[in-house]
Amino acid sequence: MDYEYLTKIRGRIALYTKKKTSNLLEGDFRSVYRGRSMDFDDLREYAPGDNVRDIDWKSSSRTGKMLVRRYVAEKRHNILFVADAGRKMQGDTPGAGPKTEAALTTLGVLAFLADRHSDDFALLHSSPRGFEFSWFRSGAMHFETLMHAYAADVGLDARHMLPELLEYVAEKIRRRMVICVITDLDGLEGITERMVRTLTVNNDLLVVSVEDALLTDAGGFNLDRGDYEDALIAGSRKLREAEKAARQAVLERAEELFRRYRIPLVRVASEEEVVDRVTELLDRTRES
Repeated sequence: MDYEYLTKIRGRIALYTKKKTSNLLEGDFRSVYRGRSMDFDDLREYAPGDNVRDIDWKSSSRTGKMLVRRYVAEKRHNILFVADAGRKMQGDTPGAGPKTEAALTTLGVLAFLADRHSDDFALLHSSPRGFEFSWFRSGAMHFETLMHAYAADVGLDARHMLPELLEYVAEKIRRRMVICVITDLDGLEGITERMVRTLTVNNDLLVVSVEDALLTDAGGFNLDRGDYEDALIAGSRKLREAEKAARQAVLERAEELFRRYRIPLVRVASEEEVVDRVTELLDRTRES
């Protein structure tokens, strides 16, 4: 097998670490994931979905807040990538590059880091055929298989949207996991509190949103209609402000929901900034 994606992702990360003078390749990616080993880490305030057995009653009584113990997991982790797909992914990012490439690179960076730290990882996405799920494995060949599978389907008509993918996870996959969702604003809008509550009872959840270029930008292409937007629409200040306001409302609702459940969310505006945003995502997870 030609390891084209592995080479590309490794080169992108190496370039990032050289520029930033910090080596992401040797960071403690494993430590962002918490488990129930005997290695005590720290205390944090109770959040919905936490195991009541982890409550530290003495510390809670002393501080007046409900605190739970966190442990650093020493075991091998199962990391599930739930990647959005469909014709909507054919659109552009605000950086003028294709959303498909930004989503692919995001998957690649996260999967590369997971594999480097000996975790097993799997991919769930949708295609015109239905659900596409690869079982949990590790290694270069598995990495390439996942990347090629997603690349082949990411911009095609998807039979299932993100809420159905998350329902599939909740109903079909019975194991403790770190779930990394790669989606866009449309996907964020479909995530409900009920689903978040269900998924975070036994799992950790991380979210990356690939941003869309504005429809009211000059030269905007309407994927639903299959043609370019009328110049009157692209040039309308009122429509542009209304579009921005509608997007901001969706984003604020998602951010508020994720904040309540301590779920880190980052937004990717171009393929070039993916490694920056993944680093930010892992930093936020360590602080949550």
